[in-house]
Amino acid sequence: MVLLTIITQIFILVKSAIVASYFGISTELDAFNLANRISTFIYSFIGAGISTVIIPYLRDKINRKGINIFISVIYTTGFILLVFMIIFRKEIIMFAGGTKNTYFIVLAANLLIFTSLTGFLNSLMQLAKGILEFNDKFNIQKLIVLFSNVILVILLLIGGKNIYYYAFIVLFTASLNLFFHGLFSRKTNFVYSFHYDLRNQNFKEMMILFFPTMLSTGVYQVSLLIDTLIAARLPVGSISILNYSNTVISMINLLLLGNITSFVYPKLVKKSNNKERQKSLVDYILLVNVLMCLLILLFYSGGREGISILFERGEFTKENTAIVFLVALILTISLPTNAIRDLLYRYFYMNKDTFTPFVNSIMISIINIAISMILSIYIGLYGVVIGTVLASYSSLFFISIRFKKKFPIYFNIKTFLFENCKVVFITSLSVIAAMIFKNGIEIESVFIGMIVYSVFSLIVFIALLKLLKSEVFNIRL
Repeated sequence: MVLLTIITQIFILVKSAIVASYFGISTELDAFNLANRISTFIYSFIGAGISTVIIPYLRDKINRKGINIFISVIYTTGFILLVFMIIFRKEIIMFAGGTKNTYFIVLAANLLIFTSLTGFLNSLMQLAKGILEFNDKFNIQKLIVLFSNVILVILLLIGGKNIYYYAFIVLFTASLNLFFHGLFSRKTNFVYSFHYDLRNQNFKEMMILFFPTMLSTGVYQVSLLIDTLIAARLPVGSISILNYSNTVISMINLLLLGNITSFVYPKLVKKSNNKERQKSLVDYILLVNVLMCLLILLFYSGGREGISILFERGEFTKENTAIVFLVALILTISLPTNAIRDLLYRYFYMNKDTFTPFVNSIMISIINIAISMILSIYIGLYGVVIGTVLASYSSLFFISIRFKKKFPIYFNIKTFLFENCKVVFITSLSVIAAMIFKNGIEIESVFIGMIVYSVFSLIVFIALLKLLKSEVFNIRL
Protein backbone atom coordinates (compact mmCIF):
# COMPACT_ATOMS: atom_id res chain seq x y z
CA MET A 1 0.00 0.00 0.00
CA VAL A 2 2.80 2.40 0.92
CA LEU A 3 4.73 1.46 -2.25
CA LEU A 4 1.72 2.27 -4.45
CA THR A 5 1.29 5.58 -2.63
CA ILE A 6 4.96 6.45 -3.16
CA ILE A 7 4.66 5.75 -6.90
CA THR A 8 1.48 7.84 -7.00
CA GLN A 9 3.24 10.68 -5.21
CA ILE A 10 6.00 10.62 -7.81
CA PHE A 11 3.42 11.30 -10.51
CA ILE A 12 1.76 13.97 -8.36
CA LEU A 13 5.15 15.63 -7.96
CA VAL A 14 5.76 15.43 -11.70
CA LYS A 15 2.38 17.05 -12.26
CA SER A 16 3.26 19.82 -9.79
CA ALA A 17 6.62 20.34 -11.52
CA ILE A 18 4.95 20.70 -14.92
CA VAL A 19 2.38 23.15 -13.52
CA ALA A 20 5.17 25.17 -11.88
CA SER A 21 7.11 25.37 -15.16
CA TYR A 22 3.95 26.37 -17.07
CA PHE A 23 2.50 28.95 -14.71
CA GLY A 24 5.12 29.76 -12.03
CA ILE A 25 3.67 32.19 -9.48
CA SER A 26 1.04 34.00 -11.55
CA THR A 27 -2.43 35.52 -11.58
CA GLU A 28 -3.77 32.55 -13.60
CA LEU A 29 -2.53 30.03 -11.07
CA ASP A 30 -3.77 32.19 -8.19
CA ALA A 31 -7.24 32.17 -9.80
CA PHE A 32 -7.23 28.38 -10.23
CA ASN A 33 -5.97 27.76 -6.71
CA LEU A 34 -8.61 30.04 -5.19
CA ALA A 35 -11.43 28.34 -7.14
CA ASN A 36 -10.03 24.91 -6.32
CA ARG A 37 -9.64 25.71 -2.62
CA ILE A 38 -13.27 26.86 -2.37
CA SER A 39 -14.53 23.68 -4.06
CA THR A 40 -12.27 21.42 -2.05
CA PHE A 41 -13.39 23.12 1.13
CA ILE A 42 -17.08 22.55 0.40
CA TYR A 43 -16.88 18.93 -0.72
CA SER A 44 -14.16 17.73 1.62
CA PHE A 45 -16.66 18.12 4.45
CA ILE A 46 -19.08 15.78 2.71
CA GLY A 47 -16.44 13.26 1.66
CA ALA A 48 -14.63 13.08 4.99
CA GLY A 49 -17.84 13.06 7.01
CA ILE A 50 -19.66 10.40 5.02
CA SER A 51 -16.81 7.89 4.94
CA THR A 52 -16.18 8.33 8.68
CA VAL A 53 -19.82 7.86 9.67
CA ILE A 54 -20.61 4.96 7.32
CA ILE A 55 -17.69 2.64 8.19
CA PRO A 56 -18.95 1.71 11.72
CA TYR A 57 -22.43 1.02 10.29
CA LEU A 58 -21.19 -1.33 7.58
CA ARG A 59 -20.65 -4.09 10.13
CA ASP A 60 -24.36 -4.92 10.48
CA LYS A 61 -26.72 -5.69 7.60
CA ILE A 62 -29.62 -4.25 9.59
CA ASN A 63 -28.16 -0.79 8.95
CA ARG A 64 -28.24 -1.06 5.13
CA LYS A 65 -31.50 0.82 4.54
CA GLY A 66 -30.42 3.64 6.83
CA ILE A 67 -27.10 3.85 4.97
CA ASN A 68 -28.88 4.09 1.61
CA ILE A 69 -31.15 6.88 2.87
CA PHE A 70 -28.15 8.66 4.37
CA ILE A 71 -26.22 8.52 1.07
CA SER A 72 -29.25 9.70 -0.92
CA VAL A 73 -29.87 12.73 1.31
CA ILE A 74 -26.23 13.80 1.61
CA TYR A 75 -25.43 13.64 -2.08
CA THR A 76 -28.70 15.28 -3.11
CA THR A 77 -27.63 18.16 -0.88
CA GLY A 78 -24.17 18.04 -2.46
CA PHE A 79 -25.70 18.32 -5.93
CA ILE A 80 -27.80 21.32 -4.86
CA LEU A 81 -24.62 22.97 -3.57
CA LEU A 82 -22.98 22.27 -6.92
CA VAL A 83 -25.78 24.04 -8.80
CA PHE A 84 -25.65 26.95 -6.34
CA MET A 85 -21.88 27.34 -6.74
CA ILE A 86 -22.10 27.38 -10.54
CA ILE A 87 -24.96 29.89 -10.65
CA PHE A 88 -23.43 32.27 -8.10
CA ARG A 89 -19.79 31.64 -9.00
CA LYS A 90 -18.94 35.28 -9.70
CA GLU A 91 -20.37 36.49 -6.39
CA ILE A 92 -18.53 33.73 -4.53
CA ILE A 93 -15.20 34.71 -6.08
CA MET A 94 -15.75 38.41 -5.44
CA PHE A 95 -16.41 37.70 -1.77
CA ALA A 96 -13.59 35.15 -1.34
CA GLY A 97 -10.96 36.96 -3.42
CA GLY A 98 -11.37 40.39 -1.88
CA THR A 99 -10.31 42.03 -5.14
CA LYS A 100 -11.83 44.25 -7.82
CA ASN A 101 -9.52 42.96 -10.55
CA THR A 102 -12.02 42.12 -13.33
CA TYR A 103 -9.68 39.71 -15.14
CA PHE A 104 -9.01 37.74 -11.95
CA ILE A 105 -12.70 37.59 -10.99
CA VAL A 106 -13.88 36.41 -14.42
CA LEU A 107 -11.07 33.85 -14.72
CA ALA A 108 -11.57 32.43 -11.23
CA ALA A 109 -15.37 32.35 -11.68
CA ASN A 110 -15.05 30.35 -14.90
CA LEU A 111 -12.57 27.97 -13.31
CA LEU A 112 -14.95 27.47 -10.39
CA ILE A 113 -17.27 25.56 -12.76
CA PHE A 114 -14.55 22.97 -13.38
CA THR A 115 -13.31 22.80 -9.78
CA SER A 116 -16.79 22.51 -8.23
CA LEU A 117 -17.64 19.59 -10.54
CA THR A 118 -14.31 17.98 -9.62
CA GLY A 119 -15.02 18.50 -5.92
CA PHE A 120 -18.44 16.85 -6.17
CA LEU A 121 -17.00 13.83 -7.99
CA ASN A 122 -14.22 13.53 -5.41
CA SER A 123 -16.75 13.52 -2.57
CA LEU A 124 -18.53 10.59 -4.26
CA MET A 125 -15.18 8.88 -4.63
CA GLN A 126 -14.61 9.18 -0.86
CA LEU A 127 -17.77 7.14 -0.29
CA ALA A 128 -16.56 4.38 -2.61
CA LYS A 129 -13.10 4.57 -1.01
CA GLY A 130 -14.57 4.00 2.46
CA ILE A 131 -16.49 0.94 1.22
CA LEU A 132 -13.38 -0.54 -0.42
CA GLU A 133 -11.23 0.05 2.67
CA PHE A 134 -13.81 -1.55 4.97
CA ASN A 135 -13.60 -4.62 2.74
CA ASP A 136 -9.78 -4.59 3.01
CA LYS A 137 -9.33 -3.60 -0.65
CA PHE A 138 -6.68 -1.01 0.15
CA ASN A 139 -4.39 -1.76 -2.78
CA ILE A 140 -7.15 -1.71 -5.41
CA GLN A 141 -8.08 1.77 -4.26
CA LYS A 142 -4.43 2.87 -4.44
CA LEU A 143 -4.04 1.41 -7.94
CA ILE A 144 -7.03 3.42 -9.18
CA VAL A 145 -5.58 6.65 -7.79
CA LEU A 146 -2.19 5.83 -9.37
CA PHE A 147 -3.80 5.18 -12.75
CA SER A 148 -5.70 8.48 -12.62
CA ASN A 149 -2.55 10.45 -11.83
CA VAL A 150 -0.60 8.79 -14.64
CA ILE A 151 -3.33 9.82 -17.10
CA LEU A 152 -3.30 13.36 -15.67
CA VAL A 153 0.46 13.73 -16.19
CA ILE A 154 0.24 12.40 -19.76
CA LEU A 155 -2.57 14.78 -20.67
CA LEU A 156 -0.74 17.68 -19.05
CA LEU A 157 2.37 16.97 -21.12
CA ILE A 158 0.29 16.72 -24.31
CA GLY A 159 -1.52 20.01 -23.68
CA GLY A 160 -0.14 23.53 -23.54
CA LYS A 161 0.14 26.39 -21.06
CA ASN A 162 -3.58 26.99 -20.76
CA ILE A 163 -5.20 27.19 -17.33
CA TYR A 164 -8.62 26.13 -18.69
CA TYR A 165 -7.11 23.00 -20.23
CA TYR A 166 -5.47 22.19 -16.91
CA ALA A 167 -8.80 22.57 -15.08
CA PHE A 168 -10.51 20.36 -17.66
CA ILE A 169 -8.07 17.45 -17.43
CA VAL A 170 -8.23 17.55 -13.62
CA LEU A 171 -12.01 17.17 -13.96
CA PHE A 172 -11.63 14.39 -16.53
CA THR A 173 -9.25 12.32 -14.39
CA ALA A 174 -11.53 12.81 -11.36
CA SER A 175 -14.31 11.25 -13.48
CA LEU A 176 -12.06 8.27 -14.30
CA ASN A 177 -11.17 7.92 -10.63
CA LEU A 178 -14.82 7.81 -9.60
CA PHE A 179 -15.78 5.39 -12.37
CA PHE A 180 -13.25 2.74 -11.31
CA HIS A 181 -13.92 3.25 -7.60
CA GLY A 182 -17.61 2.65 -8.27
CA LEU A 183 -16.87 -0.35 -10.48
CA PHE A 184 -14.88 -2.17 -7.79
CA SER A 185 -17.28 -1.11 -5.03
CA ARG A 186 -20.02 -3.04 -6.84
CA LYS A 187 -17.92 -6.20 -6.42
CA THR A 188 -18.17 -5.98 -2.63
CA ASN A 189 -21.22 -7.03 -0.62
CA PHE A 190 -22.41 -3.42 -0.49
CA VAL A 191 -25.47 -2.67 -2.63
CA TYR A 192 -26.88 0.85 -2.90
CA SER A 193 -30.49 1.69 -3.68
CA PHE A 194 -32.08 5.14 -3.66
CA HIS A 195 -34.23 5.77 -0.58
CA TYR A 196 -35.71 8.88 1.00
CA ASP A 197 -37.46 7.65 4.14
CA LEU A 198 -36.44 10.44 6.51
CA ARG A 199 -38.20 8.72 9.43
CA ASN A 200 -35.79 5.76 9.45
CA GLN A 201 -34.15 5.51 12.90
CA ASN A 202 -30.69 4.49 11.64
CA PHE A 203 -30.73 7.39 9.20
CA LYS A 204 -31.61 9.85 11.98
CA GLU A 205 -28.78 8.50 14.13
CA MET A 206 -26.29 8.78 11.25
CA MET A 207 -27.35 12.37 10.52
CA ILE A 208 -26.89 13.31 14.16
CA LEU A 209 -23.36 11.91 13.92
CA PHE A 210 -22.71 13.34 10.49
CA PHE A 211 -23.09 17.08 11.04
CA PRO A 212 -20.47 17.43 13.78
CA THR A 213 -18.21 14.95 11.97
CA MET A 214 -18.55 16.88 8.73
CA LEU A 215 -17.19 19.99 10.40
CA SER A 216 -14.63 18.48 12.75
CA THR A 217 -12.97 16.26 10.15
CA GLY A 218 -12.71 19.27 7.85
CA VAL A 219 -10.65 21.33 10.27
CA TYR A 220 -7.59 20.97 8.03
CA GLN A 221 -9.60 22.22 5.05
CA VAL A 222 -10.91 25.09 7.16
CA SER A 223 -7.31 26.07 7.91
CA LEU A 224 -6.38 25.87 4.23
CA LEU A 225 -9.38 27.96 3.19
CA ILE A 226 -8.72 30.60 5.83
CA ASP A 227 -5.09 30.81 4.77
CA THR A 228 -6.09 31.06 1.10
CA LEU A 229 -8.66 33.81 1.70
CA ILE A 230 -6.14 35.85 3.68
CA ALA A 231 -3.44 35.21 1.05
CA ALA A 232 -5.86 36.42 -1.65
CA ARG A 233 -5.67 39.85 -0.04
CA LEU A 234 -1.85 39.86 -0.05
CA PRO A 235 0.38 40.63 -3.09
CA VAL A 236 -0.09 38.67 -6.35
CA GLY A 237 1.44 35.21 -6.15
CA SER A 238 0.76 34.70 -2.43
CA ILE A 239 -1.95 32.09 -3.10
CA SER A 240 0.37 30.21 -5.48
CA ILE A 241 3.24 30.21 -2.96
CA LEU A 242 0.88 28.91 -0.29
CA ASN A 243 -0.44 26.24 -2.65
CA TYR A 244 3.04 25.02 -3.64
CA SER A 245 3.91 24.75 0.06
CA ASN A 246 0.68 22.93 0.85
CA THR A 247 1.34 20.57 -2.07
CA VAL A 248 4.49 19.40 -0.30
CA ILE A 249 2.68 19.05 3.03
CA SER A 250 -0.29 17.28 1.43
CA MET A 251 2.08 14.83 -0.21
CA ILE A 252 3.48 13.95 3.21
CA ASN A 253 0.01 13.66 4.72
CA LEU A 254 -1.21 11.41 1.92
CA LEU A 255 1.91 9.28 1.82
CA LEU A 256 2.07 8.42 5.50
CA LEU A 257 -0.75 9.88 7.58
CA GLY A 258 -3.44 9.06 5.01
CA ASN A 259 -2.25 5.46 4.73
CA ILE A 260 -1.93 5.01 8.48
CA THR A 261 -5.39 6.46 9.16
CA SER A 262 -6.98 4.33 6.44
CA PHE A 263 -5.29 1.28 7.93
CA VAL A 264 -5.86 2.10 11.60
CA TYR A 265 -9.48 3.29 11.74
CA PRO A 266 -11.22 0.08 10.57
CA LYS A 267 -8.92 -2.00 12.78
CA LEU A 268 -9.68 0.09 15.85
CA VAL A 269 -13.40 -0.11 15.10
CA LYS A 270 -13.17 -3.92 15.04
CA LYS A 271 -11.51 -4.12 18.48
CA SER A 272 -13.80 -5.73 21.04
CA ASN A 273 -13.50 -3.09 23.80
CA ASN A 274 -12.12 0.35 24.62
CA LYS A 275 -9.23 -1.05 26.65
CA GLU A 276 -7.83 -2.82 23.57
CA ARG A 277 -8.60 0.21 21.40
CA GLN A 278 -6.70 2.56 23.69
CA LYS A 279 -3.70 0.24 23.82
CA SER A 280 -3.57 0.23 20.02
CA LEU A 281 -4.29 3.96 19.86
CA VAL A 282 -1.32 4.78 22.11
CA ASP A 283 0.97 2.68 19.92
CA TYR A 284 -0.29 4.35 16.75
CA ILE A 285 0.14 7.82 18.25
CA LEU A 286 3.76 7.09 19.11
CA LEU A 287 4.34 5.68 15.63
CA VAL A 288 2.89 8.69 13.78
CA ASN A 289 4.72 11.08 16.10
CA VAL A 290 8.02 9.42 15.21
CA LEU A 291 7.23 9.43 11.49
CA MET A 292 6.04 13.06 11.42
CA CYS A 293 8.99 14.30 13.47
CA LEU A 294 11.32 12.43 11.13
CA LEU A 295 9.68 14.18 8.20
CA ILE A 296 10.28 17.58 9.81
CA LEU A 297 13.95 16.67 10.13
CA LEU A 298 14.23 15.33 6.58
CA PHE A 299 12.47 18.36 5.14
CA TYR A 300 14.81 20.70 6.97
CA SER A 301 17.81 18.68 5.74
CA GLY A 302 16.91 18.26 2.07
CA GLY A 303 13.66 20.13 1.50
CA ARG A 304 15.15 23.18 -0.16
CA GLU A 305 17.11 21.03 -2.58
CA GLY A 306 14.01 18.92 -3.19
CA ILE A 307 11.87 21.97 -4.03
CA SER A 308 14.61 23.24 -6.34
CA ILE A 309 14.67 19.91 -8.19
CA LEU A 310 10.90 19.73 -8.32
CA PHE A 311 9.83 23.26 -9.23
CA GLU A 312 12.81 25.42 -10.22
CA ARG A 313 12.47 25.64 -14.00
CA GLY A 314 10.58 27.69 -16.55
CA GLU A 315 8.56 30.38 -14.79
CA PHE A 316 9.59 29.20 -11.31
CA THR A 317 12.71 31.06 -10.08
CA LYS A 318 15.34 30.50 -7.37
CA GLU A 319 13.72 33.27 -5.30
CA ASN A 320 10.43 31.39 -5.50
CA THR A 321 12.20 28.26 -4.23
CA ALA A 322 13.50 30.07 -1.14
CA ILE A 323 10.06 31.44 -0.22
CA VAL A 324 8.20 28.17 -0.82
CA PHE A 325 10.76 26.23 1.24
CA LEU A 326 10.49 28.56 4.23
CA VAL A 327 6.68 28.59 4.15
CA ALA A 328 6.56 24.78 3.82
CA LEU A 329 9.14 24.34 6.60
CA ILE A 330 6.95 26.34 8.97
CA LEU A 331 3.95 24.22 8.01
CA THR A 332 5.83 20.95 8.67
CA ILE A 333 6.03 21.87 12.35
CA SER A 334 2.30 21.15 12.60
CA LEU A 335 2.57 17.64 11.10
CA PRO A 336 2.90 15.72 14.41
CA THR A 337 0.05 17.61 16.08
CA ASN A 338 -2.27 17.22 13.08
CA ALA A 339 -1.57 13.49 12.95
CA ILE A 340 -2.11 12.87 16.67
CA ARG A 341 -5.23 15.04 16.74
CA ASP A 342 -6.67 13.11 13.80
CA LEU A 343 -6.19 9.79 15.61
CA LEU A 344 -7.83 11.16 18.75
CA TYR A 345 -10.78 12.38 16.69
CA ARG A 346 -11.20 8.87 15.29
CA TYR A 347 -11.42 7.47 18.80
CA PHE A 348 -14.28 9.85 19.57
CA TYR A 349 -16.03 8.80 16.34
CA MET A 350 -15.69 5.13 17.25
CA ASN A 351 -17.56 5.85 20.44
CA LYS A 352 -20.24 7.74 18.48
CA ASP A 353 -19.23 11.10 19.91
CA THR A 354 -18.95 13.56 17.04
CA PHE A 355 -20.00 16.61 19.05
CA THR A 356 -16.76 16.95 21.02
CA PRO A 357 -14.47 17.05 17.94
CA PHE A 358 -16.98 19.42 16.34
CA VAL A 359 -16.77 21.93 19.21
CA ASN A 360 -12.98 21.62 19.22
CA SER A 361 -12.78 22.27 15.47
CA ILE A 362 -15.00 25.34 15.60
CA MET A 363 -13.03 26.83 18.46
CA ILE A 364 -9.71 26.20 16.71
CA SER A 365 -10.98 27.66 13.44
CA ILE A 366 -11.81 30.88 15.26
CA ILE A 367 -8.36 30.92 16.86
CA ASN A 368 -6.76 30.28 13.47
CA ILE A 369 -8.63 33.16 11.83
CA ALA A 370 -7.75 35.59 14.62
CA ILE A 371 -4.04 34.74 14.86
CA SER A 372 -3.48 34.49 11.10
CA MET A 373 -5.20 37.80 10.35
CA ILE A 374 -3.28 39.64 13.06
CA LEU A 375 0.12 38.18 12.12
CA SER A 376 -0.48 38.68 8.36
CA ILE A 377 -0.72 42.43 8.96
CA TYR A 378 2.82 42.50 10.30
CA ILE A 379 4.67 39.69 8.50
CA GLY A 380 2.44 38.93 5.51
CA LEU A 381 2.24 35.35 4.25
CA TYR A 382 4.56 34.04 6.97
CA GLY A 383 2.08 35.27 9.56
CA VAL A 384 -0.67 33.26 7.88
CA VAL A 385 1.18 29.95 8.17
CA ILE A 386 2.49 30.65 11.67
CA GLY A 387 -1.11 31.25 12.74
CA THR A 388 -2.09 27.89 11.26
CA VAL A 389 0.69 26.10 13.15
CA LEU A 390 -0.22 27.73 16.46
CA ALA A 391 -3.88 26.81 15.92
CA SER A 392 -2.84 23.20 15.24
CA TYR A 393 -1.04 22.93 18.57
CA SER A 394 -4.00 24.52 20.35
CA SER A 395 -6.28 21.97 18.69
CA LEU A 396 -4.29 19.01 20.01
CA PHE A 397 -4.04 20.52 23.48
CA PHE A 398 -7.79 21.06 23.87
CA ILE A 399 -8.89 17.72 22.36
CA SER A 400 -6.43 15.92 24.68
CA ILE A 401 -8.05 17.56 27.69
CA ARG A 402 -11.49 16.56 26.42
CA PHE A 403 -10.28 12.99 25.80
CA LYS A 404 -9.15 12.68 29.41
CA LYS A 405 -12.48 14.01 30.72
CA LYS A 406 -14.64 11.94 28.38
CA PHE A 407 -13.12 8.45 28.60
CA PRO A 408 -11.66 6.20 31.31
CA ILE A 409 -7.90 6.00 30.77
CA TYR A 410 -6.52 2.49 30.34
CA PHE A 411 -2.87 3.41 29.77
CA ASN A 412 -0.11 5.05 31.79
CA ILE A 413 -0.25 8.76 30.96
CA LYS A 414 3.21 9.55 32.34
CA THR A 415 4.83 6.82 30.25
CA PHE A 416 2.87 7.93 27.20
CA LEU A 417 3.97 11.58 27.60
CA PHE A 418 7.56 10.60 28.36
CA GLU A 419 7.88 8.47 25.22
CA ASN A 420 6.44 11.18 22.96
CA CYS A 421 8.47 13.97 24.56
CA LYS A 422 11.53 11.80 24.06
CA VAL A 423 10.78 11.77 20.32
CA VAL A 424 10.54 15.57 20.26
CA PHE A 425 13.86 15.83 22.13
CA ILE A 426 15.53 13.44 19.68
CA THR A 427 14.16 15.45 16.75
CA SER A 428 15.58 18.68 18.21
CA LEU A 429 19.03 17.12 18.66
CA SER A 430 18.88 15.74 15.12
CA VAL A 431 17.99 19.14 13.65
CA ILE A 432 20.95 20.72 15.46
CA ALA A 433 23.23 17.98 14.13
CA ALA A 434 21.87 18.47 10.60
CA MET A 435 22.37 22.24 10.88
CA ILE A 436 26.02 21.80 11.90
CA PHE A 437 26.59 19.23 9.16
CA LYS A 438 25.04 21.41 6.42
CA ASN A 439 27.01 24.48 7.50
CA GLY A 440 30.24 22.48 7.64
CA ILE A 441 29.86 20.65 4.32
CA GLU A 442 28.58 22.57 1.32
CA ILE A 443 27.59 20.44 -1.67
CA GLU A 444 27.05 22.20 -4.99
CA SER A 445 24.92 19.52 -6.63
CA VAL A 446 21.33 19.77 -5.38
CA PHE A 447 20.74 16.07 -6.12
CA ILE A 448 23.76 14.86 -4.16
CA GLY A 449 23.17 17.45 -1.44
CA MET A 450 19.58 16.34 -0.86
CA ILE A 451 20.63 12.68 -0.61
CA VAL A 452 23.68 13.25 1.61
CA TYR A 453 21.96 15.65 4.02
CA SER A 454 18.87 13.43 4.28
CA VAL A 455 20.80 10.20 4.82
CA PHE A 456 22.95 11.83 7.51
CA SER A 457 19.85 13.12 9.32
CA LEU A 458 18.11 9.76 9.07
CA ILE A 459 21.11 7.92 10.54
CA VAL A 460 21.38 10.38 13.43
CA PHE A 461 17.64 10.18 14.16
CA ILE A 462 17.48 6.38 14.19
CA ALA A 463 20.69 6.15 16.22
CA LEU A 464 19.27 8.46 18.88
CA LEU A 465 16.00 6.51 18.98
CA LYS A 466 18.02 3.34 19.59
CA LEU A 467 20.34 5.02 22.09
CA LEU A 468 17.46 6.39 24.15
CA LYS A 469 15.52 3.10 23.82
CA SER A 470 12.36 4.41 22.22
CA GLU A 471 9.32 2.16 22.55
CA VAL A 472 8.52 2.66 18.87
CA PHE A 473 10.70 -0.36 18.05
CA ASN A 474 8.41 -2.57 20.19
CA ILE A 475 5.20 -1.65 18.36
CA ARG A 476 3.43 -4.51 16.56
CA LEU A 477 0.86 -3.33 14.02
